[in-house]
Amino acid sequence: MRGLGRYSITGLYLMAFAACLFLAAVGFLSFEFWLFMRTPGSSIRGTRRVEIQAGTGALSIAQLLHNEGVISDSRQFYLLCSLRKAGSKLKAGEYAFLPLSTPDEVLDRIVNGRVILHRVTVPEGSTVRDVAKILSQNGLASEQAIMRLARDTSYVGTLELSVPSLEGYLFPETYNLRKSQDERSVLKAMVRQFRLHYPEAWQKRSEELGLSVHDVVTIASLVEKEAVVDSERPLIAAVFMNRLERNMPLQSDPTTVYDLPGFSGPITWNELRRNSPYNTYLHTGLPAGPICNPGARSLEAVLYHADVPYLYFVSNNDGTHHFSESYEEHRQAVSRYRKMRGASSAEGDRSSPDEAAPRAGSGEQGSERDAPLPGGQE
Repeated sequence: MRGLGRYSITGLYLMAFAACLFLAAVGFLSFEFWLFMRTPGSSIRGTRRVEIQAGTGALSIAQLLHNEGVISDSRQFYLLCSLRKAGSKLKAGEYAFLPLSTPDEVLDRIVNGRVILHRVTVPEGSTVRDVAKILSQNGLASEQAIMRLARDTSYVGTLELSVPSLEGYLFPETYNLRKSQDERSVLKAMVRQFRLHYPEAWQKRSEELGLSVHDVVTIASLVEKEAVVDSERPLIAAVFMNRLERNMPLQSDPTTVYDLPGFSGPITWNELRRNSPYNTYLHTGLPAGPICNPGARSLEAVLYHADVPYLYFVSNNDGTHHFSESYEEHRQAVSRYRKMRGASSAEGDRSSPDEAAPRAGSGEQGSERDAPLPGGQE
């Protein structure tokens, strides 16, 4: 019995020793975790940028953060995620972590999706192709994906638009975009801005003018490409509206090259005669669709265009235009413009010395032309 007693006491000692070891281990681990929670990943002073891809798990994110020097221990961070039940709440995106950020601050930023926002400006008059390039150059979207979606009628239909493409509806604005956004959400945001800038009062005004919203956007895209001075937008819009009312060709230069990707330089006689559904020299009425994404000022200029009888305009060589009601007055203005600018060989190539027909004129390029083309009307 005495032997059994000794064994029992020895067992108690061992159990007590094991318990002490366990408590010491727990204490050490607790201290280690406490220390981890208060220790930044790196003493290097500088913002750390980390991109977390969609679908990345908590353990992989912890390892990524450790590799980038954001946290000091990936296992401890994974434990923190587990204790906070945040493993499934970590959001993808591009993050900037300030120096000396604690693990708790790092986790809070990722859980709340406080990602880096990239400021991107889409200028007025940009085409869908321009928008795609801007987004691609900023690393925010695939140029090919934007072009494909913008012309995908199935996708366009999901945005409640019954149009063949998103040309005209990607509102020119400054956007704050996330790298984690896909192309669909980026385009959706731009169309949402268009709707915000096209209020119900404008929709009613469209109906009063007998125009659909798409008609307004199309005409506004011409105004956007032609206008240089804001005060002239309602006048240029009036010229187009007057010509439409009289069934005269709009004869707007930018329409002749819209569907020529990468076109640059002066518009020549070849472009004016090119058969295209957008060419308003060859086809009466509106072009096949908008030729750019107009801003609010051009949209408003169409809806509330000036009450003037003008049918023509020609450049004054300073950004402004001379507007004319009669073709004879227009010809005189063209002559003055040519004297100011000097007839260039390129412009001479566009003209026919034997015939003349009236047209609306354009902005800085070729607004002096008065050579005949099919569809020209007196």
